[in-house]
Amino acid sequence: MPKTKYYVVWEGREKGIFTDWPTVQKLVSGYPKAKHKSYKTQAEAEAAFASRPKVAPPRQKKTPQNLASSNQSAKKNAHASNATASIDTTFDIHIYCDGGCDPNPGKSGSGVALYQGLKVKQLYYGLYNPNGTNNTAELHALHQSMRLSVDYLAKGLKVQILADSSYALKAMTQWAAGWQKRGWKRKTGELANAQLIQTMYEVYLSLDNQVKDNQVKFQHIKAHAGTEGNELADRLCLLAIRHKMVEFKAYSGTETVNQLLDLS
Repeated sequence: MPKTKYYVVWEGREKGIFTDWPTVQKLVSGYPKAKHKSYKTQAEAEAAFASRPKVAPPRQKKTPQNLASSNQSAKKNAHASNATASIDTTFDIHIYCDGGCDPNPGKSGSGVALYQGLKVKQLYYGLYNPNGTNNTAELHALHQSMRLSVDYLAKGLKVQILADSSYALKAMTQWAAGWQKRGWKRKTGELANAQLIQTMYEVYLSLDNQVKDNQVKFQHIKAHAGTEGNELADRLCLLAIRHKMVEFKAYSGTETVNQLLDLS
């Protein structure tokens, strides 16, 4: 019999201690600055809930009055803030990917922000699903990022793919090999998103030599930490849902980067 896990939700649609992940997922998915963590015992969970984690001060919202003065410094610091934890400047191309769904399950979409020379080169969005899930949207975003990387790798450029979904990254880099051996099943039964993961893994395996040669690198980053590329990918998810964009395509809107970042 599986052991009970205790989930603490400090910030979500409802706060408290819960014992099932599906409930917690609905409370925190898509919720701004959600904070939650699992614990092995009820005592640990109660102690953690009583001593809530420190909350970082909110970022100042851009306004016409302060945008002009802060625009240049914001651009310079967008990557520097997480340089040691995410950006590897030895790579030529940086691809940020994100998927979103609200509620979960519900309307979902995926977004990708591609940088070259630490400057936005192209934005992508789409894969709208009126009955999607957050995990599926995150997988789609990573899938498209891997597909985009192929052309750049063929040109001899090094590519870093950055995602805030541990699930999507581990699905490719750690778990898929085992799922494949079991006929695309988990040890405990059916595998969610099996067909998509199988298709993605074929792309991942095609990059195997580049991964070994450090020509392509997969990097997990913290969500909603002020990293411009991650925030842009998040806004593109929002636009995919808002525009019901089923096709995954280059974004051709007229908004500037700062205008996209201001979307909510």
